[in-house]
Amino acid sequence: MSNNTTSNHTSSRKSILIIGLSQHLTGSLIEKAIKADWAKEKAHGMADSFDNIGFNLDPNDIPGTLKALKHELEGRSWVGILLGWCIRGHVEFTLLFEGVHSVCCEAVKAAPRTKIMFSTGPDNLVETVVRNFPVEVGV
Repeated sequence: MSNNTTSNHTSSRKSILIIGLSQHLTGSLIEKAIKADWAKEKAHGMADSFDNIGFNLDPNDIPGTLKALKHELEGRSWVGILLGWCIRGHVEFTLLFEGVHSVCCEAVKAAPRTKIMFSTGPDNLVETVVRNFPVEVGV
């Protein structure tokens, strides 16, 4: 899979921001989980429809990570923002989740067609995106 292609359908690709805590929890960047899930057979014929961009949250610097997230959201036109399970599934990250959700909601106010999505884990990214943006395989 190549997320940075310069083919003729680059302009029709949908930009999805995938926000996660995997770097903090496992030491592995969210981009690794994105690449792994989109490389699976279930993504066959759909990967070229999406630019999946990872954003690694830093729960040790909530003001800084929220500022960086806001900057990332303002820097591109997003059709979807996916919040990973790690940030929602751990009680100790509730305040961070509330801040992230607020920043995302502000971004959606500026771009009302942007969808906020929720996955159940790193092996559910493809299904979450496709559930919200159905694509025809092979198109």
